Amino acid sequence: MESSDESTPRSQQLEAANVRTGTIECVRQNVCFHKLDTAGILELMKQYEVSARQAHMLGSPRVDQLLTLIQFNVFRALISNTSTIGFTMEWLQEDAISPWNSTYEPVNPSCPASLQPSPIQREISHHPWIDLFPIPQMRDNMLLAGDTYDEYELCNDLVDFCDVPNERTGLIVWGEPWDPSGWEISESFLNRWGWVVKGCVELLASTNYWRAQRGESELVFKL
Repeated sequence: MESSDESTPRSQQLEAANVRTGTIECVRQNVCFHKLDTAGILELMKQYEVSARQAHMLGSPRVDQLLTLIQFNVFRALISNTSTIGFTMEWLQEDAISPWNSTYEPVNPSCPASLQPSPIQREISHHPWIDLFPIPQMRDNMLLAGDTYDEYELCNDLVDFCDVPNERTGLIVWGEPWDPSGWEISESFLNRWGWVVKGCVELLASTNYWRAQRGESELVFKL
């Protein structure tokens, strides 16, 4: 699925995206952990950390636990980026609106370039969970796609450590959460959500760096 045509001017892409979402003021709800409030999610994370440590101490982590740990680390990275950007934990609420969706919201001087808002983030209303990935092109791809994709499924594949389907994981975090060079995309995620990472040069480079460390072949996706 393609989110936009490369030859289409950005203004037309924005207009099309806003039409698909209904109006520029339309904000899609966050569907991750939709049955829990902020306190409940943080408590769930705490419980999972305890469980993971116990499994490690016993030397008996299951394969499904390892897959869940990968998702959990991504979610924890987004929590870290929340603080790095200067957001509050309100981004976990279902009806939250990104602070970036305002030309008047200042950028924290210490905010890394990878997390600073793009013009598209300023112009299209959205939930803050998209702002927390340190890959600008990826964020823009998701926003320009409007409601042409199932946000629940995408969010589940990226960060929902409560329900990791089969052997499917999305991203892997190896380094600092704000640093794109520490992020890797999985082959299964690329096969299912290739349009999300189209044009993400830094993610392609970091992915193949980490795959090379394990002696695995390079992944190839559209740039």
